[in-house]
Amino acid sequence: MPVKRAKMESRTATRADDNTFNGTRKLVRPQLPPVERRRDPVHTEDPLTHAMISDTHGTPESSHAEAFYFQKQMQQQTEMTVVLEDGEQLHGIIQWYDRCTVKMRVGRTRILVYKASIKYLYKTSDAHAANSVMK
Repeated sequence: MPVKRAKMESRTATRADDNTFNGTRKLVRPQLPPVERRRDPVHTEDPLTHAMISDTHGTPESSHAEAFYFQKQMQQQTEMTVVLEDGEQLHGIIQWYDRCTVKMRVGRTRILVYKASIKYLYKTSDAHAANSVMK
Protein backbone atom coordinates (compact mmCIF):
# COMPACT_ATOMS: atom_id res chain seq x y z
CA MET A 1 0.00 0.00 0.00
CA PRO A 2 2.78 2.54 0.64
CA VAL A 3 3.80 2.34 -3.03
CA LYS A 4 0.40 3.56 -4.25
CA ARG A 5 0.41 6.48 -1.83
CA ALA A 6 3.84 7.62 -3.02
CA LYS A 7 2.72 7.53 -6.66
CA MET A 8 -0.36 9.59 -5.81
CA GLU A 9 1.68 12.21 -3.97
CA SER A 10 4.07 12.58 -6.89
CA ARG A 11 1.17 13.06 -9.33
CA THR A 12 -0.36 15.86 -7.25
CA ALA A 13 3.03 17.51 -6.86
CA THR A 14 3.58 17.65 -10.62
CA ARG A 15 0.08 19.02 -11.20
CA ALA A 16 0.66 21.79 -8.68
CA ASP A 17 3.98 22.63 -10.38
CA ASP A 18 2.31 22.81 -13.79
CA ASN A 19 -0.25 25.38 -12.59
CA THR A 20 2.23 27.81 -11.02
CA PHE A 21 3.05 31.06 -12.81
CA ASN A 22 6.50 32.50 -12.40
CA GLY A 23 5.80 35.81 -14.17
CA THR A 24 8.13 35.34 -17.15
CA ARG A 25 5.57 35.31 -19.96
CA LYS A 26 6.39 37.44 -22.97
CA LEU A 27 3.98 39.22 -25.27
CA VAL A 28 4.78 38.40 -28.88
CA ARG A 29 3.59 40.71 -31.64
CA PRO A 30 4.39 39.66 -35.18
CA GLN A 31 5.87 42.22 -37.56
CA LEU A 32 3.27 42.56 -40.33
CA PRO A 33 4.03 44.26 -43.63
CA PRO A 34 2.32 47.63 -44.13
CA VAL A 35 -0.92 47.37 -46.07
CA GLU A 36 -1.74 49.91 -48.72
CA ARG A 37 -5.38 50.98 -48.77
CA ARG A 38 -7.10 51.08 -52.12
CA ARG A 39 -9.47 53.96 -52.74
CA ASP A 40 -12.73 53.43 -54.54
CA PRO A 41 -13.10 56.31 -57.04
CA VAL A 42 -16.86 56.45 -56.37
CA HIS A 43 -16.43 57.03 -52.62
CA THR A 44 -13.89 59.79 -52.18
CA GLU A 45 -14.42 60.22 -48.44
CA ASP A 46 -13.88 57.32 -46.08
CA PRO A 47 -16.02 57.70 -42.92
CA LEU A 48 -13.11 56.50 -40.79
CA THR A 49 -10.41 58.81 -42.16
CA HIS A 50 -10.94 61.35 -39.39
CA ALA A 51 -10.29 58.59 -36.84
CA MET A 52 -6.94 57.75 -38.44
CA ILE A 53 -5.65 61.35 -38.36
CA SER A 54 -3.39 61.85 -35.36
CA ASP A 55 -4.03 64.59 -32.82
CA THR A 56 -0.82 66.38 -33.85
CA HIS A 57 -2.33 67.44 -37.17
CA GLY A 58 -3.75 70.93 -36.94
CA THR A 59 -7.21 70.15 -35.64
CA PRO A 60 -9.33 73.23 -34.98
CA GLU A 61 -10.03 74.13 -31.38
CA SER A 62 -13.37 72.91 -30.09
CA SER A 63 -15.88 74.98 -28.17
CA HIS A 64 -17.22 71.72 -26.68
CA ALA A 65 -20.73 72.76 -27.67
CA GLU A 66 -21.41 69.36 -29.24
CA ALA A 67 -20.33 67.53 -26.07
CA PHE A 68 -22.47 69.82 -23.92
CA TYR A 69 -25.51 69.30 -26.18
CA PHE A 70 -25.17 65.51 -26.24
CA GLN A 71 -24.64 65.33 -22.45
CA LYS A 72 -27.77 67.39 -21.83
CA GLN A 73 -29.92 65.25 -24.16
CA MET A 74 -28.56 62.04 -22.61
CA GLN A 75 -29.27 63.18 -19.05
CA GLN A 76 -32.81 64.27 -19.88
CA GLN A 77 -33.39 61.22 -22.11
CA THR A 78 -34.80 63.48 -24.81
CA GLU A 79 -36.48 61.82 -27.79
CA MET A 80 -34.31 62.81 -30.78
CA THR A 81 -34.79 62.57 -34.54
CA VAL A 82 -31.63 61.93 -36.54
CA VAL A 83 -31.78 62.49 -40.30
CA LEU A 84 -29.10 60.57 -42.18
CA GLU A 85 -27.39 61.63 -45.42
CA ASP A 86 -29.63 59.28 -47.43
CA GLY A 87 -32.80 60.83 -45.92
CA GLU A 88 -33.60 58.00 -43.51
CA GLN A 89 -34.89 59.20 -40.13
CA LEU A 90 -34.18 57.55 -36.79
CA HIS A 91 -36.35 58.42 -33.77
CA GLY A 92 -34.82 57.46 -30.43
CA ILE A 93 -32.88 58.40 -27.32
CA ILE A 94 -29.14 59.06 -27.35
CA GLN A 95 -27.43 56.67 -24.94
CA TRP A 96 -23.77 57.28 -25.66
CA TYR A 97 -21.45 59.16 -28.01
CA ASP A 98 -17.77 59.58 -28.79
CA ARG A 99 -15.67 61.41 -31.34
CA CYS A 100 -16.91 59.38 -34.33
CA THR A 101 -20.21 57.72 -33.39
CA VAL A 102 -23.55 58.12 -31.60
CA LYS A 103 -25.36 55.19 -29.97
CA MET A 104 -29.15 55.47 -29.94
CA ARG A 105 -31.96 53.39 -28.50
CA VAL A 106 -34.64 53.16 -31.18
CA GLY A 107 -37.58 51.26 -29.72
CA ARG A 108 -36.09 48.07 -28.30
CA THR A 109 -33.03 48.07 -30.55
CA ARG A 110 -29.75 49.90 -30.17
CA ILE A 111 -28.09 51.48 -33.18
CA LEU A 112 -24.57 52.81 -33.60
CA VAL A 113 -24.49 55.67 -36.14
CA TYR A 114 -21.37 57.27 -37.59
CA LYS A 115 -21.44 61.04 -37.11
CA ALA A 116 -20.18 61.41 -40.69
CA SER A 117 -23.45 59.85 -41.94
CA ILE A 118 -25.68 62.26 -39.96
CA LYS A 119 -27.11 65.13 -41.98
CA TYR A 120 -28.75 66.83 -38.98
CA LEU A 121 -30.58 66.02 -35.76
CA TYR A 122 -33.23 67.69 -33.65
CA LYS A 123 -35.53 67.11 -30.69
CA THR A 124 -38.62 65.21 -31.78
CA SER A 125 -40.77 67.44 -29.55
CA ASP A 126 -39.56 70.53 -31.47
CA ALA A 127 -40.91 69.07 -34.70
CA HIS A 128 -44.32 68.45 -33.11
CA ALA A 129 -44.36 72.02 -31.77
CA ALA A 130 -43.41 73.45 -35.18
CA ASN A 131 -46.14 71.40 -36.90
CA SER A 132 -48.83 72.58 -34.45
CA VAL A 133 -47.82 76.23 -34.92
CA MET A 134 -48.03 75.94 -38.71
CA LYS A 135 -51.56 74.51 -38.62
